[in-house]
Amino acid sequence: MRVERLGNHHEIGNFNCGVKDLDDWLRVHALDNQRRDLSRTFLLLDDADRVVGYYALTMGGVRKESLPTRYGRGLPRFDIGMVLLARFAIAYERQGQGLGRDLLIEAIERAADAGTHVAARFIAVDPIDETAHAFYAKFGFRQVEGDVAGRMYLRIDEALAALGGPS
Repeated sequence: MRVERLGNHHEIGNFNCGVKDLDDWLRVHALDNQRRDLSRTFLLLDDADRVVGYYALTMGGVRKESLPTRYGRGLPRFDIGMVLLARFAIAYERQGQGLGRDLLIEAIERAADAGTHVAARFIAVDPIDETAHAFYAKFGFRQVEGDVAGRMYLRIDEALAALGGPS
């Protein structure tokens, strides 16, 4: 298994994670978003070059009022840098094999690397459903109490410490 940035040569048409919105986004929007510098998509490929998972990252900002209380303490009242894990999926037939955990770790490490270059303090996710919410919560992502949109945050330094990397 290896992770590569999405390119024109990758065959993405047969990817199926069981969530139509995630499948369609990869097929219809991922390359265009990349060309337009809206997001970067990374594919998890098996030894036969089949796409078995993917994630997309983009940069953004968040106001301290939109963060979980413990994350917002002491921060200024302007946007704080964050990396948004905009899309994340594992092929349906490969779910439950630990690939989601491994790909999330890779995404966190890549987000942390981006954060060293552009000063991002958080990684954010917008879980597509309750299953995704539970998955991210297992890795320490926290939702803002009362936030109906459901965005979840994780401090990059905490993620790296949990992974045993530099903080």
